[in-house]
Amino acid sequence: MGCILTCITNLFSAFTHTSINTAVDGVDDFLKESYRKRGTSLSDAQISLIRGVYNSVYYAGQVLGAVLGPHLPDKYGRKKAYIVTTIMMTISSVIQAVATLTIYPEIMILGRFVGAFFAPMNDTVMLLYCQETSTPKMRGVLNSLFSFGYSAMGLIGMIVGMKTILGNHLTILLMIPVPFGLIGSFYLFYLRETPKWLAIAKKDREAARKALEFYQGKKPENERILDEYLNECKEEKEKKSFSDLFTVPHLRKALFLGNICLLLQLPYFSFLLSSTYLMNQIGVPSHLSAWGSTIISTTLVLSNLVAIFLIKTFNRRSLILTFSSLGYICVSLFAIAGHFPSLKYLAASGMIGFMLCFGFAIGPICFPITCELVPLQYRSSAICLAISINSIFIVAANVAIEPLMETFGSLSTLFLFVLPCFLCLIYIYFHLPETKDYETHEIVQMIKEGKTSLRKNDSDKSSKKVVE
Repeated sequence: MGCILTCITNLFSAFTHTSINTAVDGVDDFLKESYRKRGTSLSDAQISLIRGVYNSVYYAGQVLGAVLGPHLPDKYGRKKAYIVTTIMMTISSVIQAVATLTIYPEIMILGRFVGAFFAPMNDTVMLLYCQETSTPKMRGVLNSLFSFGYSAMGLIGMIVGMKTILGNHLTILLMIPVPFGLIGSFYLFYLRETPKWLAIAKKDREAARKALEFYQGKKPENERILDEYLNECKEEKEKKSFSDLFTVPHLRKALFLGNICLLLQLPYFSFLLSSTYLMNQIGVPSHLSAWGSTIISTTLVLSNLVAIFLIKTFNRRSLILTFSSLGYICVSLFAIAGHFPSLKYLAASGMIGFMLCFGFAIGPICFPITCELVPLQYRSSAICLAISINSIFIVAANVAIEPLMETFGSLSTLFLFVLPCFLCLIYIYFHLPETKDYETHEIVQMIKEGKTSLRKNDSDKSSKKVVE
């Protein structure tokens, strides 16, 4: 189930993003020809500006969608929200593809904005399904599939967007997600609602039991699992408010921890989207740096496969702290070695090294970690808010990276990435609780008490606090 859901979700975000970035000449030709037919001749700078708007509107839509997104999955359920967002993102792909048959690129930009608006909710609901249908032991493995799906769909999009494949056939390229979106929607109709949402939000124990049996099978311990679900909301207010994430201390701390973990991902987006430019800036020849994105994307997919084993075997805290430290040593290597032309290939290996660390742990753990830190009542709001805030940092970093590289060279990444994330790692070391094999109410207890783990007797005692 997790593999299917991650493909459904990331086909729209990762595939469409990388395929369009690769098919940049096809996009430019469409823009130039469209405005020529409307009696306007565009310069290269103007075409780049419009293409930049087309790319950037995705992040603008994400920020707005992340703010407005929690209402639907919280009120109407995860399943209905997932179906609605998948259908809307399929429609967004249709709008963009049809726009290429007209002389109005503005329609294509509108279609991309529609998809971006629903993308955060689509990501959120996919993570909620992984969280709320799995056992604590399998939760991390299912969460890691999100990162794997993003990397895999991104790599496929990069390959399909090449000139030799569909890079010069923009309409077909943009239509590829549509049939898969329709198939995915039918699959989602087959799935049941998540048992946690049914038990906690709807207070329908019988429906929750049937959903639990659907996802985990009939087991003697199912009644105990349902009681564990109810423990998540036992100490929380019956009626939750969005402002609770800022006014309730343990919720505020959980949201801050989620955002701190997401900040560790910042170099990933710059290295992925600007890898060719960055390698050119440190002196790598163009014919070699052009392969940079492909090498990085392949590295990500392979490392994400290894992450599934690592997350199932080792503690989350250890993985985050270890691979984040190694990853930022690699970023430091890029920053320092890139300052010396004779060490350009060593600097390039630093980029690839960070992407390996990202695939092993940073991406698969940090992106969904917010889900594990808050009770179900606040989960959608917390994830969407974290994605919204993180999108702002991503845009800021992507906008700043090229001017800083032009002015200060590769050393600028020390101040842009390494120093802030070093401070984040210190905070994580002292405050991030272990989440592997713990139920959500136990993780919330650790945040309230300022602990990073529970002793066995503490965990057992917490688990016995069952709602009658």
